[in-house]
Amino acid sequence: MPASKQPKRAATPAVREKKGIQSVEVGVRVIDALAAATGSLPLRDIGRDAGISASQAHRYLTSFAKSGLVVQDPATGHYGLGPQALRWGVSAMTKTDVFTLASQALDRICTRFDLTGLLCVWGESGPTCVRLKRSTFLIGTDLGLGSVFPVLTSASGIVFMAHLPPAITKPFIQKEVARAKARGERMAAADLDQTRQAVRARGYAENHGHYVNNLSALAAPILDYQGALSTVITLIFREPPGQAIVPSAAEIAAALVEETQGVSRSIGWKPAAE
Repeated sequence: MPASKQPKRAATPAVREKKGIQSVEVGVRVIDALAAATGSLPLRDIGRDAGISASQAHRYLTSFAKSGLVVQDPATGHYGLGPQALRWGVSAMTKTDVFTLASQALDRICTRFDLTGLLCVWGESGPTCVRLKRSTFLIGTDLGLGSVFPVLTSASGIVFMAHLPPAITKPFIQKEVARAKARGERMAAADLDQTRQAVRARGYAENHGHYVNNLSALAAPILDYQGALSTVITLIFREPPGQAIVPSAAEIAAALVEETQGVSRSIGWKPAAE
C-alpha cells in the first residue's frame, strides 16, 4: 500500500500512559500545596504553589472534593485537605517501619564510607545500641549490641540530650556529673542549652577521643512527623593526630545528615523552615 494511503495508527499505549502519569503528577502537586500550608488556601495560591493556572487547579480540586481528598470552606471558598487524605496518611504511618528505614540508611552510609555504624534508641539505662554494622577496619573497641553510652560525653548521648525533653535526660546528666566529680574530674553541665541549640541547628553531634584516643564519632537524629526523636545513627572512625582523613569529617557529617533527614522526611518530618 502506498505510504500516502496507509491508515493512521492509533496512539500507542505507552503515549497514553505517559499522559496519564503526567496528569497524576500534577494532581500530586496540588495535594502537596495543600499539605504544605498551615491552613486552607485560596484557589490562586494553590495554582501558584502547584505551578499551574487557577483554572487547572480548580478542575483538580473539583475532582478531589468529590472523593473526599479536599474540602472547601463554604464561607471563604478556600480549600484544605479532607477526611480521605487523613485516612491515607494514618494508613501510611501505620505501615511505616522506622527501624527498617533507619537500618537501611545505616547500611548505605557505612558501606559508602566503610565505617562502623550504630543504631541507637533511648532505653532504661540511656542511649543504647540496638544495631551494629562493622567496617572492614578494626577500631579497637568493645562496642556491641546493648552497649550503653553516656549522655554528656558521647555523640549519641548528646543527640538524645538535644532532642529529648530535659525531664527525661536530667537524672542521667546528674549521675554523670556526680560520677565525674567523684573521680576528681570536672564536668560542666552549665552550657547544656547552648549545646542543644547547636546540635539542633547543624543536625548532628560530634565527639572526639573520649572512649579511645584518636577515635571520633558523629551522630544524627531521625525525627518523626511531630519532630520527636525516634532513633539515632552514629558513625565511628579514627582521626590519627596530625593526619587528615579522607573523606573529611565534614563530608561524613554532611552525608550522615542527608541520610537521617531523608528517613525523617519519609515518616512525615518537616524542617521548621518549611
